[in-house]
Amino acid sequence: MWRFLLLAFVATASAQIPSLGWCPDFQAMANFNMNRFLGTWYEAERYFTVTELGTRCVTTHYTSTPEGRILVTNEITNSLTGFKRIMEGHLQKVGREGEGRVMVKYSSAPLPYDFEYSILDTDYDSYAVMWACSGIGPVHTQNTWLLSRDRLPSLAVMQNAYAVLDRYKISRTFFLKTNQADCTVLPEPAAAMMDAKSADVPVPAEVPVEKAKEVEQPVEKRVDPEVKAAEPEVRSAVPEPAEEAKPMQVPELIMSESEKKEEKIEKIEPVIGLAPEMNEFKENKDIPIAQ
Repeated sequence: MWRFLLLAFVATASAQIPSLGWCPDFQAMANFNMNRFLGTWYEAERYFTVTELGTRCVTTHYTSTPEGRILVTNEITNSLTGFKRIMEGHLQKVGREGEGRVMVKYSSAPLPYDFEYSILDTDYDSYAVMWACSGIGPVHTQNTWLLSRDRLPSLAVMQNAYAVLDRYKISRTFFLKTNQADCTVLPEPAAAMMDAKSADVPVPAEVPVEKAKEVEQPVEKRVDPEVKAAEPEVRSAVPEPAEEAKPMQVPELIMSESEKKEEKIEKIEPVIGLAPEMNEFKENKDIPIAQ
């Protein structure tokens, strides 16, 4: 009885759906083509799992090597811290030839472990339904994943995946949608950002006080006379007011009032000499003139 309760507790803690009885006999997909299944798959919905509690942006990459090995890389991002956890391993085919039963052996986990699951159905281009079951005695646990090629699948793609669940009579009650929003840009640690910023900005060296004062003093700019003469004269676009023209003062033309009268008399005397009667008339200007 205690063993049964302990097994039930372990099954519940592993976050798979515990059930009484043996594992259902679900047949994996026949004629499964592993080469077409390679590539990137995004987790759309899944059963509740403790290992994926508080996670988002769950992605799985299947790649093949030249040696024929198939490598598996799981990327899981923590919803609170933004840190991405990567689990690496390799895939092996199990079961009958052409059957979609595989086993993944993870080696990068704290403790290496194997995980077997079946691919119930896929069209290789849009959706895939994966199922796993393990049990001891009359208790077993199941887990189911709905994968899509697109990070945000359309409703038509999900309807095709739901049809596979209905065909195998797998309940959708315990399914949870995986958060695949804002997965292209993941937050980085603040310390890494600060280190990158400090590495890009150079720290200026300390300058002595005396040299700093010398730098602050203005330096007189010396200009070569020849270069200055070659420089064009810069004139303002606003016209300057013209100065009033002053009359030219010629020394020979400046005369006093007395000199002007003498010059006038000298000009009149030759005329008087030619007409003596006018002189007499001038001297006797009081004599009335007979009319």
